Amino acid sequence: MSLETKANQVIQAAKAIADRSTSWADFSNELYAPGGVFVIAFPDEMQRQAFIDSPQCKELDQIFASVISKTGVVKGSKPTDKSGKFIVRIPKTVHYKLDIEAKREGVSLNQLAACKLSIPFGSSGELKRELVVDAFNAVHGGYSTDWVIVERALNNAFLSKCSQLGLTENAWVLNHTLMNIRKTAKYSARLNKATKRSGFDDYDGYAFAAEIAIRILQRTEGVTLDRVLCDPQLRDQYEQIAVRIAPGTFSLKLLCAALNLRKTHRLKPVDRSIKEYDLVAAGPLKRVDLSTIAAMPGGYALYDHSRPIFAGETENLHKRIAIHAQAGLADWLDDDCGKGLTLKTLVLPSAKRDIRLSWLTSFINAERPLLNYQIAA
Repeated sequence: MSLETKANQVIQAAKAIADRSTSWADFSNELYAPGGVFVIAFPDEMQRQAFIDSPQCKELDQIFASVISKTGVVKGSKPTDKSGKFIVRIPKTVHYKLDIEAKREGVSLNQLAACKLSIPFGSSGELKRELVVDAFNAVHGGYSTDWVIVERALNNAFLSKCSQLGLTENAWVLNHTLMNIRKTAKYSARLNKATKRSGFDDYDGYAFAAEIAIRILQRTEGVTLDRVLCDPQLRDQYEQIAVRIAPGTFSLKLLCAALNLRKTHRLKPVDRSIKEYDLVAAGPLKRVDLSTIAAMPGGYALYDHSRPIFAGETENLHKRIAIHAQAGLADWLDDDCGKGLTLKTLVLPSAKRDIRLSWLTSFINAERPLLNYQIAA
């Protein structure tokens, strides 16, 4: 079922609930409490964000306002769960530093704060970084710290060695410490040098899947790219999503592609001016005529009705679109029983990757595709 269809169903249900509600609290509970109409229709943060950006959201606000006007602001039922929100006052200098870090990571300040708060109290102070270095040196086998984090066997060996050395922190904390340990000269000087090459050269064939998977987790789980790479459970979720989008790609390649996104700062749009180009409609994604898609460099965008969902660039449009047509995106984004996603393409025959990235940045900043635009993520 498409996002627009779900949104219209929520509006119809809200009107019916408004007619029978005797207080704003009753109306709100039927919509937003666990098991409510809105929660069932949009079960995760990403889908809710898509609804917030829709015209139906404004209509729902108007319905809510009419209920309050009709019933008055009366006492409602007490909430049974934590709201997930609380206010923390911090020094302006700390706020400024956190804002810089969030921009560097390509996430919202709220996401960054949530990740930092999820680390068990005292972990940062109690963690003995020298033991993390010792654990890495014992198991790395000539590979870099990043490779030890994403390669499953090496990571298991690293975490096991940390435990043997007496470290009790969870995998996310240990891996994140290792990821950032090179930033401290005192400890980075003790790391054994990498002597073996790691990584791959064919990222164009699956980097798009890594980006989409990360974007989905950023919106649905409220996590940073670092958190996904360092937390084994989130890594598993990431791999499941990315493999579905790029079938047949090895998990390690997809994790390395995520690392490449981190190193190249691809998740944060930058301001670069570029000439505007017109995208050409190619029809529904699942029924696209691949013979009309050129095997040339270019850009493309996938739409749910009139709303862009994801935009990308590639060296070979034909090959990329063939993968998308076969695999699609997340089920709720790609409704095959309805019209589903539609495709628009742009052929840039002689454009090198920096030109394609400039077009992509311009398109993202102007059109705000759901899976690319990160201000609300």
